[in-house]
Amino acid sequence: MSLKITNTEGFTIGNVLNPSITEIFVRPLVDMNKQNLIDTHIEIQTTAKATILGGLFDDNINVSGISPIYWTKYSTSVTDMNAQYLEIEEDLKAKILEVNPTWTIEIVNIETT
Repeated sequence: MSLKITNTEGFTIGNVLNPSITEIFVRPLVDMNKQNLIDTHIEIQTTAKATILGGLFDDNINVSGISPIYWTKYSTSVTDMNAQYLEIEEDLKAKILEVNPTWTIEIVNIETT
């Protein structure tokens, strides 16, 4: 799952505005090496990795300053990691919308064929 972000004005990539690029894809990266157990919750670090126009996520790309790094807390009793990742993506979506409320953000699957 990834976040598909649409901005009709285009995105700034490497400090250059690219009005022709109106869609980017962002995938949350969960750093479990920096986790802390707090009672019934686990605290993890989440970062965002972006690619342009549906490409694969090989390299970090700085797009319009999307690089939120933050700590979030999740239940330790989770039984479905897909549900856990969906919750992380929803949290990342909310964080990005706080900074850029005019963007349209959807949670989507990217085909890698």
